[in-house]
Amino acid sequence: LLPVLSQFPFSSLLAESNPSLLQYSFVPNLNIYVRLVECGAQLRWEGRQTMDALEVIPPRDDPEKKPCADVYGESQHHSLTTSTTGMDVVSKVLDDDNLLREIILCVGFPTTLVCASLVCKCWYHHASDRKFLSRFHEGNPSHLLGFYLEDTDDPSVAAHFFPMLPQPAELATVIRSARFSLDPHRSEMSDMMGCRNGNVLISLYDGRDFTVGVHSPLHPERGLAVLPPFPELQIQDGYFCGMNDLLLSKEEGDGLSYIYVLVESTMERTKSMVHIDVLRNGDTVWRRHLDLATDRFLCPRFDPKAVLADDKIYIASAQRDIVVLDLMGSSISTILLPQGVEYGDRDTTLARANNASGVYLIHAKKLELCIWLHKGGNWLLVHNICLREMVAGLKMTGCEDENEATAPLRINHVGDYDEFVFLEMSRCALHLDIKYKKLRKVYDVEEKDRHLGDIHPFMMIWPPTFPTLKNDYGNAI
Repeated sequence: LLPVLSQFPFSSLLAESNPSLLQYSFVPNLNIYVRLVECGAQLRWEGRQTMDALEVIPPRDDPEKKPCADVYGESQHHSLTTSTTGMDVVSKVLDDDNLLREIILCVGFPTTLVCASLVCKCWYHHASDRKFLSRFHEGNPSHLLGFYLEDTDDPSVAAHFFPMLPQPAELATVIRSARFSLDPHRSEMSDMMGCRNGNVLISLYDGRDFTVGVHSPLHPERGLAVLPPFPELQIQDGYFCGMNDLLLSKEEGDGLSYIYVLVESTMERTKSMVHIDVLRNGDTVWRRHLDLATDRFLCPRFDPKAVLADDKIYIASAQRDIVVLDLMGSSISTILLPQGVEYGDRDTTLARANNASGVYLIHAKKLELCIWLHKGGNWLLVHNICLREMVAGLKMTGCEDENEATAPLRINHVGDYDEFVFLEMSRCALHLDIKYKKLRKVYDVEEKDRHLGDIHPFMMIWPPTFPTLKNDYGNAI
């Protein structure tokens, strides 16, 4: 289709349809028109939409007698080479709001989505509409840009960023322009706490107090934001603190909100109290959200890490329990792990489910990865992945014999929505794409290091930041 579309006099068409566009960077807008018309033509031929009005290439009487390449030679005879007919074709696509939204869904990347919003106000409103963004994200989940590797043996060494390669050109540009280095904060940094929606959370220590810093690699101009100190709590007499460093975050507006959880229990280990404080996006002080008491002894584990999904906090507890803190229902409940599963040495982890509607449990046993979804009070086994042949193909030390792999398989980190898992085996970091069942090695542990360390995946930010709408240029942005 592209050679046919290249016959269009796009420069004159754009000038005729919207002269104000000539004030702006022209080439990106031209590329977007070409790409969107191409997507519209593909939708037409696939029959995904009823678009009888759109006929970019008239059908031949007997297409089997002529190779597809002939279309490009014959295209000079089509009326599409005229400015008037070309304008009609473009209008039939771009003037249909329903069709235009379906076309924009095909652009694939949030960066391209922002570029599409620059064409005119109409496209801007379509691309930035919240319902549309929800649909777009369902079909185009956030991309993994890379990962930070933290040296857990030496906190004085800042975590290092490794890009996931290769990347599409649109995202490669994002990576090149970002500032991932944490070295400027090394002097006051104690450890890395994780990544969330384009932000890196690091623990800061000034010699007296611990605070949390938020670094935005994709927006380096923002500098390092520092959260207010955690709220202080006087532990009750006869109680001890079972957890005081659980910090969770969730997207809210154009930023993040944070949830701090503290658990205290009686010395007799007969009952517990949970305190939950919230720092909402834009606030400068923590606010007490909830105090929950239970007659059961809560024994929270630090591995696997807790998960926040749909206003519920899932915390691994004891040997085979998950404690659920319902922030809206103000309740505490317990989920048992699937039959036969227990917490071991980094072989089990949790991840939030799609649309934050539940929680995934990922369990590694020998060279097998099992993934369950807990929803509606039951566990459902959604994936049972055998890694034997994949591991054998990587030819790692201790894994040469696909039937007798001696190196243990451990889970280092899992992405949201069970999209990917970072595994460690035989002093190597492995990335498993769960959807496509592809395993590849992404890092070799250096000889000077005792073990791999902690991996923190860094995802492309969502939703994208759209430019400010200007009203003094007619129909332009």
